[in-house]
Amino acid sequence: MIEEDIEMTTDQALISALTPKRVGEITLEPFSLLRQVIALDLCRRSSSVFFNAIMTVWVCTLKSSEALAAHEDIAAAQLRAFEWAEAQGYSMTNYEPILEFYKRLNRELSTTTQVGIRGGNDGDAPKNDGGPAAP
Repeated sequence: MIEEDIEMTTDQALISALTPKRVGEITLEPFSLLRQVIALDLCRRSSSVFFNAIMTVWVCTLKSSEALAAHEDIAAAQLRAFEWAEAQGYSMTNYEPILEFYKRLNRELSTTTQVGIRGGNDGDAPKNDGGPAAP
């Protein structure tokens, strides 16, 4: 089980996000924008948190090219994710490790993505804080 405070500082979240993670014996790939989008497409709004945790963590087991290839057939990717989860021993009675990791990914993502948001209303570009202009 992952033990950490529910609230993370931005620095803690950034360090945690950059630290290689392991689930069991598997070192996971970073939860990059590519993996975030693919996981979002594999998850279902009406699904359980457990379903979405399996989809999200499984995507992090794939190299970028494998994740992109998996995205070509969502149903097949979802089946592969469940096959992976079962092979890792996850079940309705052993779900805590993957659920805790999923929560950690979401906390890190939430905390680190809120860093750059300043000013602006919904749909408006954030105000420049004096840094370099976006390309």
